Amino acid sequence: MITFSFSGTSHGEGYSGKIQGLPKGFAIDVNYVNHQLALRKCGSGRSVRQDMEQDVVVFGGLTDGKVDGEVTFFVGNASHSVKPPITALRGSHVDVVACNTLGKDKVRFANETASARNSVCYVVLGAICKQILKAFGIATYSFTQSVGDLSCSTFATGRIDDDVNCPCPQTSLQIKQKIDQFRQIGNSLGGKAVVVATGVPCGWGGWMPYSKRIDGQIAGAMMSIPSVKGVSFGFDVDFATLDGVSASEALGVAEGKVVYQSNKSGGVVGGVTTGQPIVCTLSVKPVPTVVGAQGVDCNTLQPVPAHYDRADTCVVPNVGVIAENMLAYLLLDYALQEDVKP
Repeated sequence: MITFSFSGTSHGEGYSGKIQGLPKGFAIDVNYVNHQLALRKCGSGRSVRQDMEQDVVVFGGLTDGKVDGEVTFFVGNASHSVKPPITALRGSHVDVVACNTLGKDKVRFANETASARNSVCYVVLGAICKQILKAFGIATYSFTQSVGDLSCSTFATGRIDDDVNCPCPQTSLQIKQKIDQFRQIGNSLGGKAVVVATGVPCGWGGWMPYSKRIDGQIAGAMMSIPSVKGVSFGFDVDFATLDGVSASEALGVAEGKVVYQSNKSGGVVGGVTTGQPIVCTLSVKPVPTVVGAQGVDCNTLQPVPAHYDRADTCVVPNVGVIAENMLAYLLLDYALQEDVKP
């Protein structure tokens, strides 16, 4: 079992983490980890802060670059300073719940610890797991299906070399233009990111007890990513609008076995993988720090413009990168717990 912990804040010195349970003797490709970190921070919708951050990982606990027990890591913050208190509470951020549970003087603290900046730690962990999963023939990737009202119906078979990671060139161009428009007015955009795992064999997971259901485990991991507000399995399928016949998977026979020939269910049925690619569609909300939102001052209890700092305009592609790394972690952890051999 892989155990993982980290500490740090958005504008502190950086993030420190510990990983236990990785296979001993595995040589970590640090350049690959840094590449995944770069994908997490780059893109058309990101704020100027991402240009300042280097996001280079420093590992500890390795012997000649190989895992030899507990692995430690550190990712520094180039932008670190003491930020002023937040009093003009935002409705879609952690502000109000922090004010009501921790006290109004702890809103900034909650913002610093709950910040999506901490997802650098998820990516470090997942980037290691992605490397180990290659021995199992399993790979994970992500792509952008939509931003705002712009949508693409093309299913990507791998990462697209594009700032918004969208498989449709025309839609990609329109998305970039829309992001630029919203950046100029201080507003933000949400959308849908799709995360995929290929090479996962039939039979991973279980239907009893409920905690064994691999789709439940995946959904929980995906929902823990900041800005993700919904998870569904399958691509461009709305089961709520289908009848049972239309929703049924097509079956066939191959090498003397009954196999799935379609993948409407996103690679999981009854809590168990089908052998088809695992496909999750994530609904990503717009970043809540925007110009023009109404807030309430926690000291005066009067309506005020909501707090505004520099902020991303759209994080849909970046959420996809975080998700593909978290999915890799979950799948490797399952394989190790079940003693699945490559």
